[in-house]
This record gives sequence, structure tokens and C-alpha cells, in this order.
Amino acid sequence: MAAAVRRSGHARLKAALVLRDALVAELGVSLAAAMAQLRTVENHIGAAHGLSDGRYLEAMASVCAGDAHHLSTLDDEVRQACGRVRLAPRYAQYLALMLFAHWLDAQRDDAAALLLRLNAWLEAHKPKGEAVPAFVEADLQLAAFWMATAAGKTHVLHACLALLGNEHAGFGRGLKGWSWDRILVITPSEALTRQHADKLRALSTWEVFAYPMDGDAAAIPRLPPDAVIVLDINKLASEKKGDGVTVPTSVFADGRNLVFVDEGHKGQKSEASVWKALQSDLAGINAPMPAHRGLLIEFSATFGQVAEGEHAFDRYAKAVIFDYAYDRFHQDRYGKDFWHVRVQAREDASVMAQRQTLTAALLAYWHQVACFRSAAGKRA
Repeated sequence: MAAAVRRSGHARLKAALVLRDALVAELGVSLAAAMAQLRTVENHIGAAHGLSDGRYLEAMASVCAGDAHHLSTLDDEVRQACGRVRLAPRYAQYLALMLFAHWLDAQRDDAAALLLRLNAWLEAHKPKGEAVPAFVEADLQLAAFWMATAAGKTHVLHACLALLGNEHAGFGRGLKGWSWDRILVITPSEALTRQHADKLRALSTWEVFAYPMDGDAAAIPRLPPDAVIVLDINKLASEKKGDGVTVPTSVFADGRNLVFVDEGHKGQKSEASVWKALQSDLAGINAPMPAHRGLLIEFSATFGQVAEGEHAFDRYAKAVIFDYAYDRFHQDRYGKDFWHVRVQAREDASVMAQRQTLTAALLAYWHQVACFRSAAGKRA
């Protein structure tokens, strides 16, 4: 009897996104139908008009079997958040933000009731072949967006920040009314720290402190609660070591922190487990005191690969709010067609395969350069 083929972490996770599916069910829509209607709107009138003219909302309502009034409330919150970060969301970004806004509303209204509903849904819709454990209170402190590279994760992150901003930062009660002692954006590198800081500063909505570019760690405790602190994961440690630019997580202890993680899975596996613990510690995941429990919101294109480890599978099955991974991204004609070849240089035949692959790659590159240089290409 042939052994069963083990599915990849990507395929397994795609089939077990229980939080996403439960939220979609609560909105009374079919995910496939909602995406199809929203995609049609974007294709016909563009993303800017889809939001501003209310056509995205109309598309969602047309496939809603539940409370369309609730959709209108969520749309208003998403519209305000997008306005604050100057985002005209593509259809997938809009749906991601609608689901996130519902997740936040449900927690704010009655977190215990949300847990009961999520577990009832999970009991009735157990993923085939997967034993996803019940939702617990700490699961409501973690959200994840599984989005392909170039799918606009940075824009969605900033819109989520607008949805969750402190009331005294000028947002008012209309946007959730959450309150934080610290707001952090954690990046994988100094280059991305600069990118986030520059984009946030251009919005003129938040005070932004990029570490270490804007000052040393001694300045962090003096920042107001609504300041956005941007730093890369390599600058964080459980305790200060040496005279370098490492910031100990104790600087952010004893507070309620809102923590965004952009591409938090860069680096080696040994680093990933340490970084994951640091992020959870910063957000106060399952902290003994409720006043110290914040939110951890992750953005990555590689949750599927991370889910190869059993310890991470359950975490993201119960945390992914929305997925727009590369397969969906590519179906919408974004990205590029690709040809994957695996070559093992052990025999003469493999050497020939390497030469053929290199030749094909060089021809593809030559074609791309020729198109770029052509007059037709320059006019496009």
C-alpha cells in the first residue's frame, strides 16, 4: 500500500484557516462570492471609486445573507482608516480590513461571547485531517495577514494602525476606542525601518521614532503613548548585552502594547523561535495581568512555510484573518510567470541540466532587457 503523500505546510494551512472562515461566516457571506464581486468592482471602476462611491460595500451586501447593516458599520470604519493613511484599497485589501474590523468589533463588544462563537464554529467545521485545538483567550491577542510580496502589506498594516490608534491621538470614538501604552512596528531590517518611518511621517498623523536613527534607547520612555516606535527585530533582546544598539524588552514592560510585525519570519530557524518569543513578550500574550495584554499583528508572505513546524500550524490556523498568498496574487495576474527547476549537480546529466537552465535564464533576461529598451516598451 502506497504511503500517503504529506501535504506542504502551505497547502495544510490554506485548508485550515479557521479564524478567517469563522469571521466570513459571521458576516454572512461566501468568501469566493465576496472576492469575485469585489474583484469585478475594482476591474470596472478602479480601487479609488470602489471605496469612495460605496461600490465595494454594495458588492459585499449583494452576497450577504446576514446583517447588511453591520457591513455598513464596518465599511464606515474601514473608510475612515483608509482616509487617514491615504489608501485606496484594492479589493483584497478592502476585504482584509473588513474582516479585521469585524474581529476588533466583536472583541470590543464581548470577547467572551466571541470565543464561544469561534469554538462552536470550529466544532461544527473541523478541518479535514487537522486537529486544530479550541480557541482560548490568548488567541484573541494575535492576528495575522498572509499576503504575498507586493500585495500591499505595508498599506494594510498602516490602515490597521489607523483602526487601532489611541483615542487621544485624534482618532475619536469612531475608530474602536482602543488605548495603548506603546505602539511598535517591528521590521526585519534597518532598510525597512526607514521605509515604514518615512511612509508614516509622510502621513503627518503620528509622531514617529525610528530606532536607532532618531536617537538612543534612553529616549523611548519619554515618548508619548501615541508615538509609533519603528525598529528592526535584530535590535531587540530579552536583556541588554554590551554597548551596542540592542534594546531590552524590559523597556516596554508593564504596559499594554500594540505590536505590528512586518515579515517577522526572516532569518534562520534558530532565530525565529527566539524572535517569536520576544514578539509575544512585547505584546503581553497571555500576560498574568489583563492590563498588560496587548495585541500582536503579523504580516508575512511565508506563513505557509512557517506552518511546516507543528508548533506554528495551530497558531496561524487560529490567527490568519485573511490570506492573499502568492497563488491568489498570481491568479489576479500580479507577479510573474515562473518556471521552477530543481537541479542536483551529481552526474554529467545534471551538469547538462544546469547549462540548459542557465541558458534559459539568460535568454529570459535578454528578452526582458530588449523589451525595456524597445520604443514600444518605453511608451507602455
